[in-house]
Amino acid sequence: MQPSCIYIYLYFCAMIKTTDLNFEYPEGQSFAFPDIVLNSKEHLLVLGPSGVGKTTLLHLLSGILPASRGTISIDGVEITSLGRKALDKFRGASIGLIFQQYHYVRSLNVEENLRLRQHFPKKLVEKERRIAIAERLGLADHLTKKVAHLSHGQQQRLAIALGLIHRPKVVFADEPTSNLDDSNCEQVLGLLLEEANLCGSSLVIITHDQRVTQHFSNQMKL
Repeated sequence: MQPSCIYIYLYFCAMIKTTDLNFEYPEGQSFAFPDIVLNSKEHLLVLGPSGVGKTTLLHLLSGILPASRGTISIDGVEITSLGRKALDKFRGASIGLIFQQYHYVRSLNVEENLRLRQHFPKKLVEKERRIAIAERLGLADHLTKKVAHLSHGQQQRLAIALGLIHRPKVVFADEPTSNLDDSNCEQVLGLLLEEANLCGSSLVIITHDQRVTQHFSNQMKL
């Protein structure tokens, strides 16, 4: 196959593909983003200082914000053309989100949070899956603990587990290492990459943390 043909094939089979992506906030601030072509099981690091639109890009790619202009395709589905109900269903099944601020039900324990996230995309609820991911992330002894009783590090591991428990096609992580010392930065990044690889998920990390760069050959700067 000629190089040009290979590129065309990869372009149309991409896990994430964006074209001419723009967003404008009501107060007038606007962002224009480079086109992205990311293939299945590949990972991408998006780097940039505060104020360049990193979190806005993550919200666009995950369908939380609607694009002002341009298209976004995830696993062959053009999410910019989906209605709200269809988009919510697609995001629940195919996208994993790991936010800088943790999102879980604090009144539930660890296993209940994991089971709830498994159930949300209407996939098979697997106890074995919950136990396996809890063991790998060091949460196996804390499954019956309420989230409020977990340490900061344990809550961060739970956030990773919630983002990957349903085996999403792509995982978006917003500044997952920015508030960590060097040792914990390496540990959390290693867990993210390991779990994404085990799930066969593409991982997109959006951050200003330069320490992360050595782990990604595929990088984009904003």
